[in-house]
Amino acid sequence: MERAAGVTWRLAGSWILLTLFLTGCSSMPGWAPSWMGGKDEKKSTAPVVPRQPVQVAEGPTGLQLMWRKSNASLHDWRGGGEPSEHFEQPARFVVTDGEAYVGTFQGRVVKFDLKTGSVAWSVQVGSSVMGGVAVDEERVFAGTEQGEMIAVKRSSGELVWRTRVATTVDSAPAVADGKVVFVTLDNRAYALDAVTGKRLWMHSTTAEALVVMGSATPTIADGLVFVGYSSGEVYVLRLADGNRVWSDNLRVLGGSSELDMMQDVDASVVLSEQHGPQAAPRRAFMANHQGRLVAYFAATGSRIWEKKLSVVRQPLWFQGRLFLSDLDGNLVAISADDGVELWRAHISEGMLTTPVIFKDKVVVADNKKNLFTLDPASGRLLGRDAVSGAVMSLPVVDDRALYLWTNGGELMRYE
Repeated sequence: MERAAGVTWRLAGSWILLTLFLTGCSSMPGWAPSWMGGKDEKKSTAPVVPRQPVQVAEGPTGLQLMWRKSNASLHDWRGGGEPSEHFEQPARFVVTDGEAYVGTFQGRVVKFDLKTGSVAWSVQVGSSVMGGVAVDEERVFAGTEQGEMIAVKRSSGELVWRTRVATTVDSAPAVADGKVVFVTLDNRAYALDAVTGKRLWMHSTTAEALVVMGSATPTIADGLVFVGYSSGEVYVLRLADGNRVWSDNLRVLGGSSELDMMQDVDASVVLSEQHGPQAAPRRAFMANHQGRLVAYFAATGSRIWEKKLSVVRQPLWFQGRLFLSDLDGNLVAISADDGVELWRAHISEGMLTTPVIFKDKVVVADNKKNLFTLDPASGRLLGRDAVSGAVMSLPVVDDRALYLWTNGGELMRYE
């Protein structure tokens, strides 16, 4: 079941709860919102901002499409129809060393050569890849819907190891210091040895019955792991042993519907950059989809400021500003120092991706087959291009190019 804006909901827990939810959806009870056929009798606790008219671009983006490539096997889907009609491709792919690695909901991991866009190898790893992939110097890591974390060789796609966990791997993995860290659907964070797949530690909190599909990828920095759970809780753990350093809860109280119960932290934690020993203390920015965005001192968990904003895409930190895609097609710029909103641009009737900086512009795509460029200082919409498919994955930028991974399974390179 999919929200009009592109957010997909999933039940965790018992099959009894799943049955009740599916039965409720078929009859569309009063709590169901209008996009599910209900009457919106009970409102969400998320903040409501008056919607502005969609901005009209001044012209094309000026970005040049160099190539777009697809692996034919990505379209061999047992459900029939085009991929974008029913399922989302994993949100994260990797571009490094002239190569790109993607995971697919068809259960494949694929390597592309970025010089030509050709497929170097494509391997079936099991059920749907959830969240996306990560790499280290030798391996590609991907988690599956059936509750396995899998490592394959970057050179050939050959299986290195396969480790089973309690339930669906719901986030893309993160890799640092020889450890692979990820989150599962039942609110557990695991760290595995990147070489052997052996479990090193596990952290857990209370599982939720009704959650937004897809967990935030853990963020790793300074020997710490920043994890967001569907309970609205955020934990900072030591990478070495998984022990808690500090935690907080972003839960928004109020509301009485089942939708109000969903407090997921689905946007990965973003950290401010540090340059040199005299740099200001690192800050962490965390958000949940019910409407709470909080800035912390990363080392201690002390709150700096808080703002009402519903976010499920990872924010972008750039030169003292946060750029965020909300659930209503707005791109919002906020001062990272105090949380003051600098500008808001309504550019899409769809669901925006995470924004990135490319050629000194803010670049963002959407699930309505659009690519946008904006002025980072003013939020003015500079250009719009039509693309070949819905874009729901995080765009990736390297030194020379911008890469998009469409929901139909095409990799595109822009310069």
